[in-house]
Amino acid sequence: EAEAEAELARAEAEAADLPSELHEAAEAGDAGRVQVLLEGGADPALRHVRYGFRVPYDVAKTREVRNAFRKARAELPERWDWAAAHVPQGLTEQEEADREERERAKAREKKKKAEKARKERRKQEEAERAAAAALLVEATAGADLAALSASIEKAQGVGCDGAELERARERLAALQFEATDPAAIARREREKRAAAAEARLNRLTGGAP
Repeated sequence: EAEAEAELARAEAEAADLPSELHEAAEAGDAGRVQVLLEGGADPALRHVRYGFRVPYDVAKTREVRNAFRKARAELPERWDWAAAHVPQGLTEQEEADREERERAKAREKKKKAEKARKERRKQEEAERAAAAALLVEATAGADLAALSASIEKAQGVGCDGAELERARERLAALQFEATDPAAIARREREKRAAAAEARLNRLTGGAP
């Protein structure tokens, strides 16, 4: 048993001593170093104990590093067992350039659509502000407390002009004061009674209603 354990320890030590530069470069995201090592003869199918017995491609964390393996497979298709190295189909420089161009075109199209959406959103917001501003002006000219309060809230929500909002607030404060001020209430009652009396007089004398 002791001899078996010693043999296992020797095997593990030998495994730990295997070359790990390709694993290290792949894990570090150093695509240039990966390319140099592969061109220099580093075996991409080598599994290392320190990396969970995974091949270098499997520890790569960036697309650039994975592409370095794929380009090496395209350039050196017969040199290594690329299937055992888990490296997918080879990637030539032209294929990589074509793919990058497609990605740039896709990014441009995405940017174009985003800009169009922003313009449409701004147009919609401007239309909402214009409608809210018109409603605010109309409500400010009237005497409906509820309508004026609602129009102020709507105008604030869509970012209407501050000066127009200020005038509306002043009008709202005046209406609220008139609604609760005893003198204003008495005045409105007098005006209503006077209007009613005038109407009765007109009916009696045959004048305009």
